[in-house]
Amino acid sequence: MRSRFSFSKGITLGSCWFLGMILTACQPQTVSENKQSLEIKSTQATASPSILSVVDSSGHTVKLNHPAQRIVCLFESGCDGLYMLNQGSKIVGIPAEIYQQPMLYQAYSILDSRIQAKQIQSPSQGSHATNIESLLLLQPDLVIMGGGEKQTIALLRKLGIAVYIMESSTYAQVKEELSEIAILTAATTRANKILHYSDQKIAEIQRNTTKQPHRQSIYYAWSGGRIFSTSGTESITNDFIELAGAKNIVQTKTNQPNVNPETLIEWNPDNIVLWNTDPQLIYQRPELRLLKAVQQRKVFNLNPAFIYNPHTIKIVLTALYLHEQVYAQPKSRTMQDTQYDMLNMLYGSKAAQALISP
Repeated sequence: MRSRFSFSKGITLGSCWFLGMILTACQPQTVSENKQSLEIKSTQATASPSILSVVDSSGHTVKLNHPAQRIVCLFESGCDGLYMLNQGSKIVGIPAEIYQQPMLYQAYSILDSRIQAKQIQSPSQGSHATNIESLLLLQPDLVIMGGGEKQTIALLRKLGIAVYIMESSTYAQVKEELSEIAILTAATTRANKILHYSDQKIAEIQRNTTKQPHRQSIYYAWSGGRIFSTSGTESITNDFIELAGAKNIVQTKTNQPNVNPETLIEWNPDNIVLWNTDPQLIYQRPELRLLKAVQQRKVFNLNPAFIYNPHTIKIVLTALYLHEQVYAQPKSRTMQDTQYDMLNMLYGSKAAQALISP
């Protein structure tokens, strides 16, 4: 479904004149850009009464003179983070995928009635298709987006629009980016509460893992039935496997390697984890019937995908689920209770109930 707020992609000379008119009317916040080394970025995220300053994943310093009040967020995980921080009311623009993908639309409709009514505009047609004119009409004082649209990012910054780039490619980066968005929106107290909770849950997993006689191995398969497409050690997938107290059976550094059935049989993982895919696709494959994970019925599906999104702090919920499943210990409570506890902390009781309901 195309977003009804999408426009053309091109930037013409006429568009540039239009941009100048918009800038005069909107009087956007000035951005001071200083390229910094990524190695020292974590020490440079600061907040003061006069200037809010962070260094984003591209190495750029993003500064605001006051907490952002009108945010165009074109990075879906960033939108999720803003709702976790109780800053969702400041969102005035969202990525088109939230309207285009039924799973995302259903989840975000629970979080924001404006999205349910399709009242929040989307100044894009999808990834790498942001329309500058429609974005500027939203008069943002902060734009959050991925780093792929380098030309668009450079133009926005040249026009004085504060742009914060997200990647969310590791657990450490997920936590860092949540903290930095919190600085730019004056929500650091809330961010600290979320991160403290998350650290406690991971610590619980780590303590329990030390008691296990055997560290479980996991083979991960991508969505859409791509059971022979997996993830290597330098991936967010590897992060949630290790956070769960398990080990990735794939040891290559390649982010998304492909394997053949013979290789998977040779590896013979203890568990197979799928992303939004029916486990029957594994159980029904005759060539995989001798796999340990198949014989022991240890094929698990991360679904619904929204509540297990590893590119957000909900990677902790993914780790909790996998830890419980792969070590199959006696349970004092249901997984739905665990889901509710974390989602309640992130979004509130009403949203948590709706997100986990069938």
